[in-house]
Amino acid sequence: MQKVYMSQSIDVEREKEIKLFKMWQNDPLTGIRSLFGVEPDEQQKELIEAYRDPRARVAVKSCQGGGKTSCLTWLSYLSLLILPDCRVLITSPSYNQLSRVFYTELVKWKSRMSPRYRDSFEITKENVFLKGNKAQLGSLVTANPANAESLQGGHSDNYIIFADEASGIDPSVFETLIGTLGVGLTKFIACSNPIKSSGFFYDIFDKRIKGWQRLTFTATRSSLCTPEWIQEMEDTYGKDSDAYAVRVLGEFGKLSAEQFIPTDIVNHALSADLDVSAYHHYPRVCGVDIARFGADMTVFITRQGPKVLDMVAYHGLNTMEVARRLVEYRNKMNPAVIYVDGIGVGGGVVDRCKELGLPVKDIVVSNKATDPIKYANLRSQLWGNMKDWLMYGADIPHDDSLRKDLTAMTYDYTNKLQIILTSKKDMKRKGESSPDYGDALALTMADTVYGNTAITTKPRRIVRSNHLWA
Repeated sequence: MQKVYMSQSIDVEREKEIKLFKMWQNDPLTGIRSLFGVEPDEQQKELIEAYRDPRARVAVKSCQGGGKTSCLTWLSYLSLLILPDCRVLITSPSYNQLSRVFYTELVKWKSRMSPRYRDSFEITKENVFLKGNKAQLGSLVTANPANAESLQGGHSDNYIIFADEASGIDPSVFETLIGTLGVGLTKFIACSNPIKSSGFFYDIFDKRIKGWQRLTFTATRSSLCTPEWIQEMEDTYGKDSDAYAVRVLGEFGKLSAEQFIPTDIVNHALSADLDVSAYHHYPRVCGVDIARFGADMTVFITRQGPKVLDMVAYHGLNTMEVARRLVEYRNKMNPAVIYVDGIGVGGGVVDRCKELGLPVKDIVVSNKATDPIKYANLRSQLWGNMKDWLMYGADIPHDDSLRKDLTAMTYDYTNKLQIILTSKKDMKRKGESSPDYGDALALTMADTVYGNTAITTKPRRIVRSNHLWA
C-alpha cells in the first residue's frame, strides 16, 4: 500500500508541474521570476513578451550592458524546461562570445536558479540539457559559414534560435538559420549591439523586413546602466558620435566600412605651412613601415611635433639593405627615436639596427592597445592618435601617395565596440594597395603612446574641428 501511495503522490506532483509549465508557456515572465528570483526591467519584459509568440521573429538592437545576453539565457533555460520536444540553438559569430560570455551566463544563472530545478540541468562547453532527457538540448554553435552542418539544427516540435551579437553574423549564415525554421513551432530571436550598418540584422531594421518584431534597448531605460556611466559616455564621445549612438542609444551609427579620416581634414593638413617656431621645440621621431610583399614600399617618415619634415620610400630592399638605409637616414634627419613595425620581416631590421646602435624601438601593431576601451589593437590606436594630430593643425607634405593612404583607410567596430581598422590583408583582398605611407606616419604617433614629450613645455596651439569621430 505504501508504494501505491508514493506512486499516487508522484503523479499528483507531476500533474501540478505540468499545469505550472503550461501556465509559464502562456506567462514566461512569471516563469523567469519563479526560476531565477529576478525582476527583469521594462525592456527585458518587452523581449520576454515578444518571445511568447509560438512563431516569434524578434530582432533587438541594444545599448552596451543592456542585459540582452542575460535575457537570452533565462529564455534558453525556460524553453528547455517547459516546452515539450524542444531544441535550442545558441549562436554567435564569435567563439569567445559563446565560450566566455554565454557559457559564463549559463553557469551563473544555473547557480541562481530555484533549487527545485537547478539540478535538472547539465552544462558542458557545447551543450545545456535536461538530465535524463538529452532530447531537450541546447547547443552552442559558432555562427561561421564553415559550421553550416551544425547550424542546421535538428527536427523537433519546438525549435528556437537565440542569436547573440547578430550584427556580426554573415548573411549566408542567416540564410542557413532561417532555412531551418520551416517545420514545427519555431522562434528566432536575434540580439546585438548595432555595430554594423550592413548585413541581414541591419536590414531587418533598415528595410523593415516583414515578419520581424523590432525592439531597441537603450541605456536610459535600462536598470543596469547608471546615469553616471551614461554621462561618462557623453563626456568621452559626445552625444552626436557613433559611439554614443551605439553604446547608449542602441542605434546604428555610420559604422561599416567608413572612411576613418575625413578628406577635408587631410586636405587642410596638406595646405598648412607652419612656421618653424610652431614645431622646433619638439623632438624628431621617425616611423618605418617595412615592405612585406613585392608591390609594397618600405617607407621612412620623420615628424617633429605638428610637422612632417621628410618622407622617403624604397622598393625591393632586403632587411640588410633597409638597415643600411636607416643608418644613412638617421645621419641625415637625426631622429631621437625610430619606431619600426617589427612584425614579420621588420623583426630582422630591428635586430640589425640595434646592433648598429640606432635608437630603434620595435612596435608590434597587432598587440593590445594601451586604450583598450576605445581601440581593438595598437595599430588602430596609432591611427586614432594620428587622426587627432591631423585635426589639431598638422602640416604634411603635398604627396599623392600619403594623401591616398590617409583618406582610403576604413574602419569597423568589434563586438566590444572597439575601433578596428581594416587590415592590410583585407584591403589587398579588395584590390586596394597597402597603406605604407599612412602606417609609417602612424608609427610616429607611438611617442604619444609611450610617453615621449617635447623638449620644452611650450604650449601647442589647438585648432578646433567640427569633425566628430568615435
